[in-house]
Amino acid sequence: MSLGSRRAVFRLLGPALLVLAPALAACSPPEPDNSADPSATAMLGAPATPQSPAIPQASAAQPSSAPPLPKPKIDKAALSYFFKIALGAEYGDDINVVTRWTKPVVTVRVNGKPGSAGRDCLDRVVSDFNKLTATTDLRLTTEATADIRLHFAPVSRFKSLEPDYVPGNDGFFHVDWAGDHTITDANILIRTTGISNRIRCHLIREELTQSMGLMRDANDHPTSVFYGRYSATPVRYSTLDQKLIKLLYGGAIQPGDTKQDITAAVDVR
Repeated sequence: MSLGSRRAVFRLLGPALLVLAPALAACSPPEPDNSADPSATAMLGAPATPQSPAIPQASAAQPSSAPPLPKPKIDKAALSYFFKIALGAEYGDDINVVTRWTKPVVTVRVNGKPGSAGRDCLDRVVSDFNKLTATTDLRLTTEATADIRLHFAPVSRFKSLEPDYVPGNDGFFHVDWAGDHTITDANILIRTTGISNRIRCHLIREELTQSMGLMRDANDHPTSVFYGRYSATPVRYSTLDQKLIKLLYGGAIQPGDTKQDITAAVDVR
């Protein structure tokens, strides 16, 4: 089985980033094809309540501050891989900081017909991802206002579903984020025709996970879902992938964090 090349395109559009994700080429030839500034939040203080003079006390115990949370432990190899996958973008962007969701629940709406195999795969991905996160879970929904739109469609419909789709990709995602690098919405395309269920399942896992903020590829871990070459199509998270997801959504890493911020926030073993 011969697999084609992978492409990824990243373009900065004003204060928000448009991300066109890598995609797997079909096992058989592909079918022919016949943000604005971040929202401001006004902090309105409550009017002060008149108070009577304080009554002196013999001794006032000072409240004890809560002990700091322990830093997450991570090995050097996993931290190095996190820097490759989670910071910046492949092309056209040089931010090199963390981008991720901050909502406790990110909703995903399925459009199109994934088929029974595609639906089973999606359920596994959501379950696997949620088992690894402490701050943010994925949840499938039928609501029109979902945070992530996940489209299953032939390639011939991709352009109409996502105007910024780049031809030649069987899986594709577009992510926007605010000026503080908090992801605000995502649009994902998954090809339904001309590819195997295994390749489609790989695309579902990779594109959905990348739309959560782990957006880059690397070519040094073939069992990783972020592997950038086509000799492997993993449909499960590798041990290394799991460490990356746990770190990104474990509470210690925030949107906008640099490599230096991340290094200071973890305990490297």
